[in-house]
Amino acid sequence: MAISRSAPHIYISAIPSAAKDSLVYQEFASHCTGIASVTTFGIDHRGSSLVATLTGHDNWVNSVAYSFDGRLLASGSDDGTVRIWDTRTGEEARPPLQSNYGAVFSIAFSPNGLRLVSGGVDDVVHVWNASTGRAVLPPLRGHSYRIMSVEYSPDGLLIASGSYDKTVRLWNSETGVQVFTMTGHADGVNEIAFSPDGRLLASAADDKTVRLWKSDTGEAVGNPLNDVEDKFHSLAFSPNGKWLAAGSQDLHQVRMWDMETLQPIPVVIQAIVTAASLCFSCDGSRLVTSGYRTIQSWDPQTGRELPGSSLAGHSDYVRSVTFSPDGLFLASGSEDNTVRIWDAASGAKRAVEPHPAHSMGVWSIAVHPTGACIVSGSLDCSVRIWDISTSDAKSQSLLGHTGWVYAVAISPDGRLIASASADHSVRLWDMRTCASIGEPLLGHEKDVTSVNFSPDGLWLASGSKDKTMRVWDVATRQAAPFGPLSCNEAVNSVSFSPDGRSLAAGDDAGWVHLWRSGTNEQALAPIQANSSSIWSIAFSPDSKKLASGSEDSTVYVWDVAAGHQIFQLNGHDQAVLTVAYSPDNLHIVSASDNSLRLWNATDGTTIATLFGHGNLVTSVAFTPDGRSVISGGCDNTIHVWDVEAALLMPPQTEYDPLARLGSAILYRDGWLVGSSGELLLWLPAEYHGYIALPPCSMVLGSHRVVLEAQNGLHWGEEWTSCWRTRG
Repeated sequence: MAISRSAPHIYISAIPSAAKDSLVYQEFASHCTGIASVTTFGIDHRGSSLVATLTGHDNWVNSVAYSFDGRLLASGSDDGTVRIWDTRTGEEARPPLQSNYGAVFSIAFSPNGLRLVSGGVDDVVHVWNASTGRAVLPPLRGHSYRIMSVEYSPDGLLIASGSYDKTVRLWNSETGVQVFTMTGHADGVNEIAFSPDGRLLASAADDKTVRLWKSDTGEAVGNPLNDVEDKFHSLAFSPNGKWLAAGSQDLHQVRMWDMETLQPIPVVIQAIVTAASLCFSCDGSRLVTSGYRTIQSWDPQTGRELPGSSLAGHSDYVRSVTFSPDGLFLASGSEDNTVRIWDAASGAKRAVEPHPAHSMGVWSIAVHPTGACIVSGSLDCSVRIWDISTSDAKSQSLLGHTGWVYAVAISPDGRLIASASADHSVRLWDMRTCASIGEPLLGHEKDVTSVNFSPDGLWLASGSKDKTMRVWDVATRQAAPFGPLSCNEAVNSVSFSPDGRSLAAGDDAGWVHLWRSGTNEQALAPIQANSSSIWSIAFSPDSKKLASGSEDSTVYVWDVAAGHQIFQLNGHDQAVLTVAYSPDNLHIVSASDNSLRLWNATDGTTIATLFGHGNLVTSVAFTPDGRSVISGGCDNTIHVWDVEAALLMPPQTEYDPLARLGSAILYRDGWLVGSSGELLLWLPAEYHGYIALPPCSMVLGSHRVVLEAQNGLHWGEEWTSCWRTRG
């Protein structure tokens, strides 16, 4: 489909992206010069489970559904359309169905495949002829708020809809007449599902309950099935009707109930993120969940993840997953605006990825004092230690937190790791043994967002959404005799000054607070950068300056002694989530969206802009020798950047096509375009966000794409120069 946009890219884009063992590459690559060299790790065309990527939607894909024979796949999107795809060709089977009323949240085929039902932001249920795309019934009206889920009953006689108006409704599928209105939920309904025999209808809502209803009477069945205080966003019955599974929002769990006893099953599946969608395989042996960029498969009887079954490729939340009727394929719809079809059989049998990586965003990184290893904290609730002394980095996992890990820190002597989590705790770990030391440090009433050791290693500071900063005695693991220290709003970042005299915190109200270390005494009056969140703070090595990264896309640099602003660093397009000083006090690095910026710390001028992450960059740090910058991001990867190479980059590198390939996902259908809109290079969707480009020297993650251009590239009108005859 990309080649249809530009024939020259048969050579410029298709050959570099082809599998190296394919006949196309072996036959034609030797004829070409001046084209990009693409090397993949963990992403292989022949071994990948990805069958097709369907592009066309202009906004999030919220729902996908197969027709009964599997020949058609429908997708509903925030762009207000329902698209129907031919699964054999990957092309659209007919023009999009235009709702004309805004986002489409849910779709479903009738059992005979002749009709399609959709629900969305317009509060009404639409019923379409799947062949002609025309409405076969007037809009079904009755709901008073957006419709989050629609389903056909297994016999096709009923249509069910669940809405944020707290009700579930049943409609006659032939006449459109409303049959029942089920009330009882105290908050919006997110998902509904019919049992395989059609007798029961389940509903999950933001009121933290799952309810069952009789489809022939509309009556509630028993009490709500809630055994956990959490909102449920997804539902699925097992094919034999014995189990009902529900995915939770905050705890990232999948709970199941026995439909004979209506009692919870002891098995709990701990997904890496919110289980946005889930579905059982046709034989009931697999339960698939989707979340941020990932699709996971689980054994529903044990709750264990099936080895090597994780599917990666989407660059944003996967909002919907469903098996084809024959069970051979799995379809997914994502906030990256694409629909993907996966080989379900190979997905269950794939080898383990070559590089163990976090399965969710990397939110924090810390570098060992020797520079030999990196510690990372992730939203997958784990802490990892990475040995980066070799090109093939290995990692070890530290497990124990039950919530997202927002921050990690390493003690000055390199012996301890501290981690802060959404489970309201701080944990200490032994760097050598990877064992947890003692019980978690408890005291914060909300998520703990930041941790930092004092320069002498005696104290550990932690900041929390409960608007306080606490200090802990590292030796005794008890609270310090001073504190807690109060801020105006949630604390996002804490830091001791390198000279140990000051302790600083940045909060959600835009204030930077400074205390004299070891006391409750403020070093100076709080500094207000602006009225938006301060996400990150960092002292200069000489302790004289403090840099703060803000929600308003700005880095502010302050004089610590006087409390006044020295200058601002402007250039980021979004919130600055992280900032750090180089050990030699010459540079500042900051990150926003999917890029990093390197600044002159003396005058605030921009030195280089670094692209390569496929999503938000959430943490940066210099190595002790200052030669490298380490960055972690929501694309689940850690990048290592060569500072010297970055300093040698010419100013125009920011606009160099190669430097922008790491953010190619920003362009429609994966195209990299020039300043005049010309098509420069196209890369397969599964490569987006995993590209390592100079000055990036290493990418730690389960997927990597290394792109090189030796002897220049042939672009634009010079593209024919890429072809040469064999000598």
